[in-house]
Amino acid sequence: MWLFITAVLLGDILQQKFSESWPDPHLRSKGAIWPQPQYLIIGNESTTVNLDAFTFVSTVGQCEIIDKAIIRYHKRLFGEIRRNELKKIKRQNHNKIIDNQILSNLTITVEEGCTNRFPQFGMDESYKLIVTSNDAVLRANQVWGVLRGMESFAQLFFDRNTKIHKVDIRDYPRFFHRGVLLDTARHYLSVNVIKANIELMAQNKFNTFHWHIVDIESFPYQSEVIPELIKGAYTPNHIYTISQIKDIIDYGRLRGIRVLPEFDTPGHMKSWGIGVKDLLTKCYHSNGSLYQNFENLLDPTNSNTWDVLSALFQESFAVFPGNYVHLGGDEAEYWFTECWTLNPTIRQFMEIYGLKDGPSIQAWYFSKFVPLLHSLKFGKNKKFLVWQEVISGANLTINMTRNDNLIAHIWKNTRDIEYATKLGYYVILSACWYLDLITSTADWKLYYSCDPQDFNGTEAQKHLVIGGEAALWGEWVDESNVIPRLWPRASAVAERLWSSVETKSIEKAWPRLFYILIKMEQMI
Repeated sequence: MWLFITAVLLGDILQQKFSESWPDPHLRSKGAIWPQPQYLIIGNESTTVNLDAFTFVSTVGQCEIIDKAIIRYHKRLFGEIRRNELKKIKRQNHNKIIDNQILSNLTITVEEGCTNRFPQFGMDESYKLIVTSNDAVLRANQVWGVLRGMESFAQLFFDRNTKIHKVDIRDYPRFFHRGVLLDTARHYLSVNVIKANIELMAQNKFNTFHWHIVDIESFPYQSEVIPELIKGAYTPNHIYTISQIKDIIDYGRLRGIRVLPEFDTPGHMKSWGIGVKDLLTKCYHSNGSLYQNFENLLDPTNSNTWDVLSALFQESFAVFPGNYVHLGGDEAEYWFTECWTLNPTIRQFMEIYGLKDGPSIQAWYFSKFVPLLHSLKFGKNKKFLVWQEVISGANLTINMTRNDNLIAHIWKNTRDIEYATKLGYYVILSACWYLDLITSTADWKLYYSCDPQDFNGTEAQKHLVIGGEAALWGEWVDESNVIPRLWPRASAVAERLWSSVETKSIEKAWPRLFYILIKMEQMI
Protein backbone atom coordinates (compact mmCIF):
# COMPACT_ATOMS: atom_id res chain seq x y z
CA MET A 1 0.00 0.00 0.00
CA TRP A 2 2.73 2.46 1.02
CA LEU A 3 4.65 1.51 -2.09
CA PHE A 4 1.60 2.38 -4.18
CA ILE A 5 1.12 5.73 -2.40
CA THR A 6 4.80 6.56 -2.82
CA ALA A 7 4.59 5.76 -6.53
CA VAL A 8 1.51 7.97 -6.92
CA LEU A 9 3.18 10.86 -5.06
CA LEU A 10 6.34 10.49 -7.13
CA GLY A 11 4.23 10.46 -10.26
CA ASP A 12 2.48 13.66 -9.15
CA ILE A 13 5.84 15.33 -8.50
CA LEU A 14 7.19 14.32 -11.87
CA GLN A 15 3.99 15.44 -13.57
CA GLN A 16 4.19 18.78 -11.77
CA LYS A 17 7.82 19.23 -12.82
CA PHE A 18 6.96 18.34 -16.38
CA SER A 19 3.99 20.70 -16.47
CA GLU A 20 6.17 23.49 -15.07
CA SER A 21 8.49 23.05 -18.01
CA TRP A 22 5.84 22.37 -20.63
CA PRO A 23 2.50 24.08 -19.90
CA ASP A 24 -0.76 22.75 -21.28
CA PRO A 25 -0.54 22.70 -25.11
CA HIS A 26 -4.19 23.75 -25.28
CA LEU A 27 -3.16 27.12 -23.84
CA ARG A 28 -1.25 28.07 -26.97
CA SER A 29 -2.24 31.31 -28.61
CA LYS A 30 -3.85 31.53 -32.00
CA GLY A 31 -2.45 34.15 -34.31
CA ALA A 32 0.01 35.56 -31.75
CA ILE A 33 3.07 37.66 -32.57
CA TRP A 34 6.62 36.82 -31.52
CA PRO A 35 8.49 38.86 -30.41
CA GLN A 36 5.80 40.80 -28.59
CA PRO A 37 5.27 44.22 -30.25
CA GLN A 38 6.03 47.38 -28.30
CA TYR A 39 2.44 48.59 -28.68
CA LEU A 40 -0.39 46.22 -29.54
CA ILE A 41 -4.16 46.50 -29.44
CA ILE A 42 -5.81 43.27 -30.52
CA GLY A 43 -9.54 43.12 -31.12
CA ASN A 44 -11.91 40.55 -29.69
CA GLU A 45 -13.03 39.60 -33.17
CA SER A 46 -11.17 38.20 -36.12
CA THR A 47 -11.80 38.72 -39.80
CA THR A 48 -12.01 36.20 -42.62
CA VAL A 49 -9.28 36.08 -45.25
CA ASN A 50 -10.00 35.87 -48.97
CA LEU A 51 -7.70 32.96 -49.71
CA ASP A 52 -8.70 32.82 -53.35
CA ALA A 53 -7.64 36.35 -54.23
CA PHE A 54 -5.54 37.78 -51.41
CA THR A 55 -2.85 40.16 -52.65
CA PHE A 56 0.02 42.17 -51.21
CA VAL A 57 -0.13 45.68 -52.69
CA SER A 58 3.16 47.59 -52.63
CA THR A 59 2.99 51.33 -53.30
CA VAL A 60 6.78 51.54 -53.54
CA GLY A 61 7.09 50.47 -57.15
CA GLN A 62 9.70 47.95 -58.23
CA CYS A 63 11.79 47.02 -55.19
CA GLU A 64 13.61 43.71 -54.99
CA ILE A 65 13.58 43.35 -51.21
CA ILE A 66 9.84 44.01 -50.93
CA ASP A 67 8.87 42.19 -54.13
CA LYS A 68 10.68 39.00 -53.09
CA ALA A 69 9.28 39.24 -49.57
CA ILE A 70 5.77 39.38 -51.05
CA ILE A 71 6.46 36.20 -53.02
CA ARG A 72 7.80 34.43 -49.91
CA TYR A 73 4.95 35.40 -47.64
CA HIS A 74 2.26 34.69 -50.20
CA LYS A 75 3.67 31.19 -50.66
CA ARG A 76 4.01 30.72 -46.92
CA LEU A 77 0.44 31.77 -46.20
CA PHE A 78 -1.47 30.49 -49.20
CA GLY A 79 0.79 28.18 -51.16
CA GLU A 80 -0.32 24.95 -49.47
CA ILE A 81 -4.11 25.40 -49.69
CA ARG A 82 -5.67 22.40 -51.40
CA ARG A 83 -8.11 23.08 -54.22
CA ASN A 84 -11.08 21.24 -52.63
CA GLU A 85 -10.44 22.93 -49.29
CA LEU A 86 -10.35 26.31 -51.00
CA LYS A 87 -13.77 25.69 -52.58
CA LYS A 88 -15.18 24.76 -49.17
CA ILE A 89 -13.77 27.90 -47.58
CA LYS A 90 -15.14 30.06 -50.40
CA ARG A 91 -18.64 28.65 -49.83
CA GLN A 92 -18.38 29.30 -46.09
CA ASN A 93 -17.20 32.85 -46.67
CA HIS A 94 -19.78 33.75 -49.32
CA ASN A 95 -22.07 35.67 -46.98
CA LYS A 96 -19.17 37.56 -45.45
CA ILE A 97 -17.98 38.59 -48.90
CA ILE A 98 -21.41 40.08 -49.54
CA ASP A 99 -21.27 41.89 -46.20
CA ASN A 100 -17.82 43.27 -47.08
CA GLN A 101 -16.37 41.52 -44.02
CA ILE A 102 -13.45 39.81 -45.68
CA LEU A 103 -9.79 40.78 -45.98
CA SER A 104 -8.42 40.67 -49.51
CA ASN A 105 -5.15 42.64 -49.41
CA LEU A 106 -2.35 44.21 -47.42
CA THR A 107 -1.22 47.64 -48.61
CA ILE A 108 2.48 48.38 -48.05
CA THR A 109 4.01 51.87 -47.96
CA VAL A 110 7.60 52.97 -47.28
CA GLU A 111 8.26 56.60 -46.34
CA GLU A 112 11.86 56.64 -47.61
CA GLY A 113 11.14 54.57 -50.69
CA CYS A 114 13.03 51.54 -51.91
CA THR A 115 16.59 50.50 -51.17
CA ASN A 116 18.22 47.28 -52.26
CA ARG A 117 21.38 47.88 -50.29
CA PHE A 118 22.64 45.66 -47.49
CA PRO A 119 21.29 45.98 -43.96
CA GLN A 120 23.55 47.83 -41.55
CA PHE A 121 23.78 48.45 -37.83
CA GLY A 122 21.28 51.11 -36.82
CA MET A 123 18.86 50.53 -39.70
CA ASP A 124 15.26 51.56 -39.03
CA GLU A 125 13.15 48.44 -38.40
CA SER A 126 10.08 50.21 -37.03
CA TYR A 127 6.66 49.68 -38.57
CA LYS A 128 2.95 50.32 -38.09
CA LEU A 129 0.34 47.70 -38.90
CA ILE A 130 -3.44 48.08 -38.82
CA VAL A 131 -5.82 45.24 -39.68
CA THR A 132 -9.59 45.84 -39.78
CA SER A 133 -12.50 43.78 -41.09
CA ASN A 134 -11.74 44.51 -44.72
CA ASP A 135 -8.50 46.47 -44.79
CA ALA A 136 -4.87 45.99 -43.78
CA VAL A 137 -2.15 48.63 -44.02
CA LEU A 138 1.57 48.28 -43.27
CA ARG A 139 3.66 51.46 -43.04
CA ALA A 140 7.39 51.73 -42.41
CA ASN A 141 10.13 54.32 -42.77
CA GLN A 142 12.51 51.87 -44.46
CA VAL A 143 12.22 48.51 -46.21
CA TRP A 144 13.63 46.82 -43.09
CA GLY A 145 10.53 47.82 -41.16
CA VAL A 146 8.39 46.35 -43.94
CA LEU A 147 10.12 42.99 -43.49
CA ARG A 148 9.49 43.00 -39.73
CA GLY A 149 5.89 44.10 -40.25
CA MET A 150 5.20 41.42 -42.85
CA GLU A 151 6.43 38.81 -40.39
CA SER A 152 4.05 40.11 -37.73
CA PHE A 153 1.22 40.16 -40.28
CA ALA A 154 1.88 36.54 -41.25
CA GLN A 155 1.87 35.43 -37.61
CA LEU A 156 -1.61 36.90 -37.08
CA PHE A 157 -3.18 34.25 -39.34
CA PHE A 158 -4.77 31.17 -37.76
CA ASP A 159 -7.28 28.38 -38.49
CA ARG A 160 -5.29 27.19 -41.50
CA ASN A 161 -4.72 30.81 -42.49
CA THR A 162 -8.43 31.44 -43.02
CA LYS A 163 -8.73 33.96 -40.16
CA ILE A 164 -6.71 36.93 -38.98
CA HIS A 165 -6.87 39.09 -35.88
CA LYS A 166 -7.88 42.74 -36.05
CA VAL A 167 -4.95 44.71 -34.64
CA ASP A 168 -3.35 48.10 -34.22
CA ILE A 169 0.43 47.77 -33.87
CA ARG A 170 3.24 50.30 -33.40
CA ASP A 171 6.47 48.37 -33.20
CA TYR A 172 10.24 48.83 -33.12
CA PRO A 173 13.20 46.95 -31.60
CA ARG A 174 14.53 47.70 -28.14
CA PHE A 175 18.12 46.99 -29.23
CA PHE A 176 19.88 47.58 -32.55
CA HIS A 177 22.04 44.42 -32.41
CA ARG A 178 20.08 41.16 -32.17
CA GLY A 179 22.17 38.24 -33.30
CA VAL A 180 22.69 34.50 -33.51
CA LEU A 181 26.19 33.03 -33.56
CA LEU A 182 26.79 29.87 -35.56
CA ASP A 183 30.14 28.08 -35.41
CA THR A 184 31.09 26.43 -38.71
CA ALA A 185 34.67 25.61 -37.72
CA ARG A 186 34.04 22.84 -35.16
CA HIS A 187 31.42 21.17 -37.37
CA TYR A 188 30.86 22.24 -40.95
CA LEU A 189 27.34 23.42 -41.74
CA SER A 190 26.13 23.34 -45.33
CA VAL A 191 24.92 26.45 -47.12
CA ASN A 192 21.35 25.14 -47.03
CA VAL A 193 21.45 24.64 -43.26
CA ILE A 194 22.85 28.13 -42.75
CA LYS A 195 20.08 29.55 -44.93
CA ALA A 196 17.44 27.60 -43.00
CA ASN A 197 18.65 29.20 -39.79
CA ILE A 198 18.67 32.66 -41.38
CA GLU A 199 15.05 32.07 -42.37
CA LEU A 200 14.18 31.18 -38.78
CA MET A 201 16.14 34.19 -37.53
CA ALA A 202 14.00 36.44 -39.72
CA GLN A 203 10.86 34.81 -38.34
CA ASN A 204 12.05 35.81 -34.87
CA LYS A 205 13.12 39.33 -35.96
CA PHE A 206 16.84 38.82 -35.37
CA ASN A 207 18.95 41.05 -37.59
CA THR A 208 22.53 39.73 -37.31
CA PHE A 209 24.07 36.39 -38.28
CA HIS A 210 27.40 36.24 -36.44
CA TRP A 211 29.42 33.80 -38.51
CA HIS A 212 32.23 32.25 -36.48
CA ILE A 213 33.68 30.87 -39.66
CA VAL A 214 37.16 29.62 -38.63
CA ASP A 215 38.80 28.31 -35.46
CA ILE A 216 41.39 25.83 -34.18
CA GLU A 217 39.76 22.83 -35.81
CA SER A 218 39.26 24.05 -39.38
CA PHE A 219 39.61 26.94 -41.81
CA PRO A 220 36.76 26.46 -44.32
CA TYR A 221 36.93 29.99 -45.80
CA GLN A 222 38.40 29.70 -49.31
CA SER A 223 40.49 32.83 -49.67
CA GLU A 224 41.40 33.82 -53.20
CA VAL A 225 44.28 36.06 -52.11
CA ILE A 226 45.87 33.48 -49.77
CA PRO A 227 44.72 30.15 -51.23
CA GLU A 228 47.08 28.19 -48.96
CA LEU A 229 44.83 28.89 -45.97
CA ILE A 230 42.21 26.45 -47.26
CA LYS A 231 44.58 23.61 -46.38
CA GLY A 232 43.22 24.08 -42.88
CA ALA A 233 39.75 22.89 -43.94
CA TYR A 234 38.62 19.41 -42.91
CA THR A 235 38.40 18.27 -46.54
CA PRO A 236 38.08 19.96 -49.95
CA ASN A 237 34.33 19.30 -49.67
CA HIS A 238 34.00 21.20 -46.38
CA ILE A 239 34.70 24.72 -47.58
CA TYR A 240 32.87 27.96 -48.31
CA THR A 241 33.78 29.61 -51.59
CA ILE A 242 33.48 33.36 -51.90
CA SER A 243 30.61 32.80 -54.31
CA GLN A 244 28.76 30.71 -51.70
CA ILE A 245 29.45 33.30 -49.01
CA LYS A 246 28.08 36.11 -51.18
CA ASP A 247 24.99 33.98 -51.81
CA ILE A 248 24.46 33.62 -48.05
CA ILE A 249 25.00 37.35 -47.54
CA ASP A 250 22.42 38.16 -50.20
CA TYR A 251 20.01 35.63 -48.72
CA GLY A 252 20.31 37.52 -45.45
CA ARG A 253 19.95 40.90 -47.17
CA LEU A 254 16.56 39.93 -48.56
CA ARG A 255 15.45 39.13 -45.00
CA GLY A 256 16.98 42.16 -43.30
CA ILE A 257 19.79 40.17 -41.70
CA ARG A 258 23.39 41.33 -41.88
CA VAL A 259 26.26 38.84 -41.82
CA LEU A 260 28.93 39.59 -39.22
CA PRO A 261 32.12 37.60 -39.95
CA GLU A 262 34.59 36.57 -37.26
CA PHE A 263 38.18 35.66 -38.06
CA ASP A 264 39.45 35.08 -34.52
CA THR A 265 42.96 36.33 -33.67
CA PRO A 266 45.53 36.27 -32.08
CA GLY A 267 44.56 32.88 -30.59
CA HIS A 268 42.50 29.92 -31.81
CA MET A 269 44.58 29.95 -35.01
CA LYS A 270 45.96 26.44 -35.37
CA SER A 271 44.10 25.81 -38.64
CA TRP A 272 45.64 28.95 -40.16
CA GLY A 273 49.12 27.55 -39.61
CA ILE A 274 48.46 24.41 -41.64
CA GLY A 275 48.58 26.42 -44.85
CA VAL A 276 50.87 29.29 -43.82
CA LYS A 277 53.75 27.69 -41.95
CA ASP A 278 55.49 30.72 -40.41
CA LEU A 279 52.33 32.45 -39.23
CA LEU A 280 52.25 30.97 -35.70
CA THR A 281 54.83 31.04 -32.93
CA LYS A 282 56.60 27.91 -31.75
CA CYS A 283 55.68 26.87 -28.22
CA TYR A 284 57.99 25.74 -25.41
CA HIS A 285 57.91 23.86 -22.13
CA SER A 286 59.37 25.56 -19.07
CA ASN A 287 62.56 23.48 -19.49
CA GLY A 288 63.12 25.01 -22.93
CA SER A 289 62.08 21.99 -25.01
CA LEU A 290 59.64 22.39 -27.88
CA TYR A 291 55.97 21.90 -27.05
CA GLN A 292 54.82 20.01 -30.12
CA ASN A 293 51.38 20.47 -31.69
CA PHE A 294 50.40 23.32 -29.37
CA GLU A 295 50.78 26.26 -31.76
CA ASN A 296 47.75 28.56 -31.67
CA LEU A 297 49.06 32.14 -31.36
CA LEU A 298 50.18 34.25 -34.28
CA ASP A 299 53.73 35.58 -34.40
CA PRO A 300 53.58 39.38 -34.06
CA THR A 301 57.33 39.69 -34.75
CA ASN A 302 57.09 38.23 -38.26
CA SER A 303 56.43 40.74 -41.06
CA ASN A 304 54.69 38.00 -43.05
CA THR A 305 52.07 37.77 -40.28
CA TRP A 306 51.02 41.33 -40.98
CA ASP A 307 51.07 40.75 -44.72
CA VAL A 308 48.70 37.78 -44.30
CA LEU A 309 46.39 39.74 -42.01
CA SER A 310 46.33 42.71 -44.39
CA ALA A 311 45.54 40.60 -47.44
CA LEU A 312 42.92 38.41 -45.75
CA PHE A 313 41.01 41.22 -44.08
CA GLN A 314 41.09 43.44 -47.14
CA GLU A 315 39.54 40.56 -49.05
CA SER A 316 36.95 39.95 -46.34
CA PHE A 317 36.02 43.65 -46.26
CA ALA A 318 35.21 43.38 -49.97
CA VAL A 319 33.21 40.17 -49.49
CA PHE A 320 31.27 41.14 -46.34
CA PRO A 321 29.61 44.54 -46.89
CA GLY A 322 28.66 45.26 -43.28
CA ASN A 323 30.09 48.16 -41.33
CA TYR A 324 30.90 45.90 -38.37
CA VAL A 325 33.45 43.05 -38.16
CA HIS A 326 34.21 40.68 -35.26
CA LEU A 327 37.94 40.33 -34.50
CA GLY A 328 37.70 37.62 -31.83
CA GLY A 329 40.41 37.91 -29.19
CA ASP A 330 39.10 35.35 -26.68
CA GLU A 331 41.04 32.77 -24.67
CA ALA A 332 44.45 33.71 -26.07
CA GLU A 333 45.66 33.42 -22.48
CA TYR A 334 45.52 29.62 -22.85
CA TRP A 335 48.71 29.86 -24.91
CA PHE A 336 50.37 33.02 -23.55
CA THR A 337 53.00 31.26 -21.45
CA GLU A 338 54.11 28.41 -23.71
CA CYS A 339 53.79 30.20 -27.06
CA TRP A 340 54.72 33.77 -26.22
CA THR A 341 56.52 34.38 -22.94
CA LEU A 342 58.62 31.16 -23.13
CA ASN A 343 59.44 31.69 -26.81
CA PRO A 344 62.99 33.18 -27.15
CA THR A 345 62.08 35.34 -30.14
CA ILE A 346 59.01 36.73 -28.42
CA ARG A 347 61.00 37.42 -25.24
CA GLN A 348 63.41 39.59 -27.22
CA PHE A 349 60.45 41.36 -28.76
CA MET A 350 59.00 41.98 -25.28
CA GLU A 351 62.25 43.56 -24.10
CA ILE A 352 62.38 45.88 -27.11
CA TYR A 353 58.82 47.14 -26.62
CA GLY A 354 58.74 47.03 -22.82
CA LEU A 355 56.04 44.37 -22.65
CA LYS A 356 55.83 42.42 -19.41
CA ASP A 357 53.45 39.52 -20.11
CA GLY A 358 50.98 37.90 -22.49
CA PRO A 359 48.13 40.39 -21.91
CA SER A 360 50.44 43.30 -22.67
CA ILE A 361 51.52 41.60 -25.91
CA GLN A 362 47.88 41.18 -26.89
CA ALA A 363 47.21 44.84 -26.06
CA TRP A 364 50.18 45.83 -28.26
CA TYR A 365 48.89 43.58 -31.02
CA PHE A 366 45.42 45.12 -31.10
CA SER A 367 46.83 48.65 -30.82
CA LYS A 368 48.65 47.94 -34.11
CA PHE A 369 46.01 45.68 -35.70
CA VAL A 370 43.04 48.07 -35.51
CA PRO A 371 44.82 51.01 -37.24
CA LEU A 372 46.08 48.56 -39.87
CA LEU A 373 42.51 47.46 -40.61
CA HIS A 374 41.36 51.06 -40.89
CA SER A 375 44.10 51.73 -43.44
CA LEU A 376 42.83 48.99 -45.77
CA LYS A 377 40.47 49.50 -48.67
CA PHE A 378 36.87 49.46 -47.35
CA GLY A 379 38.25 49.56 -43.79
CA LYS A 380 38.11 53.26 -42.99
CA ASN A 381 34.70 53.36 -41.32
CA LYS A 382 34.63 49.88 -39.83
CA LYS A 383 33.73 49.22 -36.21
CA PHE A 384 35.09 46.11 -34.54
CA LEU A 385 33.59 43.74 -32.01
CA VAL A 386 36.01 41.90 -29.73
CA TRP A 387 35.54 39.32 -27.01
CA GLN A 388 35.75 40.84 -23.56
CA GLU A 389 39.32 39.70 -22.84
CA VAL A 390 40.60 42.30 -25.27
CA ILE A 391 39.40 45.18 -23.11
CA SER A 392 39.86 43.50 -19.73
CA GLY A 393 42.66 40.94 -19.70
CA ALA A 394 44.61 42.86 -22.33
CA ASN A 395 43.57 46.23 -20.85
CA LEU A 396 43.11 47.91 -24.19
CA THR A 397 42.84 51.39 -22.71
CA ILE A 398 46.23 52.12 -24.27
CA ASN A 399 47.84 55.19 -22.68
CA MET A 400 44.61 55.67 -20.70
CA THR A 401 42.71 56.31 -23.95
CA ARG A 402 39.66 54.24 -24.81
CA ASN A 403 39.55 52.78 -28.32
CA ASP A 404 36.27 54.11 -29.70
CA ASN A 405 36.38 51.69 -32.63
CA LEU A 406 35.87 48.62 -30.43
CA ILE A 407 32.71 47.07 -29.02
CA ALA A 408 33.05 44.58 -26.16
CA HIS A 409 31.31 41.21 -26.55
CA ILE A 410 30.57 39.92 -23.03
CA TRP A 411 30.57 36.13 -22.79
CA LYS A 412 31.93 35.17 -19.37
CA ASN A 413 29.53 36.76 -16.90
CA THR A 414 26.71 39.29 -17.19
CA ARG A 415 28.34 41.27 -14.36
CA ASP A 416 31.25 42.03 -16.70
CA ILE A 417 28.99 44.47 -18.54
CA GLU A 418 29.43 46.86 -15.62
CA TYR A 419 33.23 46.82 -16.00
CA ALA A 420 33.19 47.34 -19.77
CA THR A 421 30.64 50.16 -19.69
CA LYS A 422 32.54 51.90 -16.89
CA LEU A 423 35.46 52.11 -19.31
CA GLY A 424 33.05 53.70 -21.77
CA TYR A 425 32.79 50.81 -24.23
CA TYR A 426 29.65 49.89 -26.11
CA VAL A 427 28.81 46.26 -25.35
CA ILE A 428 26.73 43.32 -26.53
CA LEU A 429 25.84 40.37 -24.31
CA SER A 430 26.05 36.61 -24.82
CA ALA A 431 27.06 35.42 -21.34
CA CYS A 432 23.60 34.15 -20.37
CA TRP A 433 22.75 32.91 -23.86
CA TYR A 434 25.16 30.05 -24.63
CA LEU A 435 22.65 27.72 -26.23
CA ASP A 436 25.15 24.89 -26.75
CA LEU A 437 24.88 24.33 -22.98
CA ILE A 438 21.74 22.26 -22.55
CA THR A 439 19.70 21.03 -19.59
CA SER A 440 16.85 18.60 -19.07
CA THR A 441 14.40 21.38 -18.20
CA ALA A 442 12.86 24.28 -20.07
CA ASP A 443 15.94 26.47 -20.08
CA TRP A 444 14.26 28.98 -22.38
CA LYS A 445 12.90 30.53 -19.20
CA LEU A 446 16.43 31.36 -18.06
CA TYR A 447 17.22 32.94 -21.42
CA TYR A 448 13.96 34.88 -21.32
CA SER A 449 14.70 36.21 -17.83
CA CYS A 450 18.17 37.51 -18.67
CA ASP A 451 18.14 41.23 -19.45
CA PRO A 452 21.24 42.94 -20.93
CA GLN A 453 20.61 46.11 -18.92
CA ASP A 454 20.08 44.37 -15.59
CA PHE A 455 23.35 45.30 -13.91
CA ASN A 456 24.65 47.82 -11.40
CA GLY A 457 25.41 50.87 -13.47
CA THR A 458 24.32 54.38 -14.31
CA GLU A 459 21.76 55.17 -16.98
CA ALA A 460 24.64 56.36 -19.15
CA GLN A 461 26.28 52.94 -18.78
CA LYS A 462 23.06 51.13 -19.67
CA HIS A 463 22.71 53.20 -22.83
CA LEU A 464 26.04 51.71 -23.94
CA VAL A 465 24.40 48.26 -24.19
CA ILE A 466 23.47 47.93 -27.86
CA GLY A 467 22.13 44.36 -27.84
CA GLY A 468 23.16 40.75 -27.63
CA GLU A 469 23.51 37.37 -29.31
CA ALA A 470 22.41 33.81 -28.77
CA ALA A 471 25.57 31.74 -29.23
CA LEU A 472 25.53 28.16 -30.48
CA TRP A 473 29.09 26.85 -30.40
CA GLY A 474 29.77 23.86 -32.59
CA GLU A 475 31.73 21.33 -30.54
CA TRP A 476 28.59 19.21 -30.04
CA VAL A 477 26.43 20.62 -32.83
CA ASP A 478 26.28 19.54 -36.45
CA GLU A 479 23.71 19.41 -39.24
CA SER A 480 21.73 16.70 -37.46
CA ASN A 481 20.86 18.80 -34.41
CA VAL A 482 21.63 22.47 -35.08
CA ILE A 483 18.02 23.51 -35.74
CA PRO A 484 16.32 21.66 -32.85
CA ARG A 485 19.15 22.71 -30.51
CA LEU A 486 18.76 26.36 -31.48
CA TRP A 487 15.01 26.75 -31.93
CA PRO A 488 12.81 27.72 -30.18
CA ARG A 489 15.34 28.37 -27.39
CA ALA A 490 16.80 31.28 -29.37
CA SER A 491 13.28 32.66 -29.69
CA ALA A 492 13.41 33.56 -26.00
CA VAL A 493 16.51 35.66 -26.69
CA ALA A 494 14.81 37.25 -29.68
CA GLU A 495 11.94 38.57 -27.57
CA ARG A 496 14.25 39.83 -24.86
CA LEU A 497 16.21 41.85 -27.43
CA TRP A 498 13.21 43.15 -29.38
CA SER A 499 10.36 43.71 -26.94
CA SER A 500 9.85 46.26 -24.18
CA VAL A 501 11.67 45.78 -20.89
CA GLU A 502 8.19 45.46 -19.37
CA THR A 503 7.51 42.33 -21.45
CA LYS A 504 8.87 39.74 -19.04
CA SER A 505 6.08 37.41 -17.92
CA ILE A 506 7.04 33.80 -18.63
CA GLU A 507 3.44 32.71 -18.06
CA LYS A 508 2.18 35.10 -20.73
CA ALA A 509 5.05 34.29 -23.07
CA TRP A 510 4.54 30.53 -23.13
CA PRO A 511 1.29 30.38 -25.17
CA ARG A 512 2.82 32.65 -27.81
CA LEU A 513 6.10 30.72 -27.84
CA PHE A 514 4.26 27.44 -28.36
CA TYR A 515 2.38 29.00 -31.26
CA ILE A 516 5.54 30.33 -32.93
CA LEU A 517 7.19 26.92 -32.48
CA ILE A 518 4.43 25.37 -34.57
CA LYS A 519 4.89 28.10 -37.17
CA MET A 520 8.64 27.43 -37.29
CA GLU A 521 8.12 23.69 -37.65
CA GLN A 522 6.01 24.42 -40.72
CA MET A 523 8.95 26.35 -42.19
CA ILE A 524 11.50 23.53 -41.88
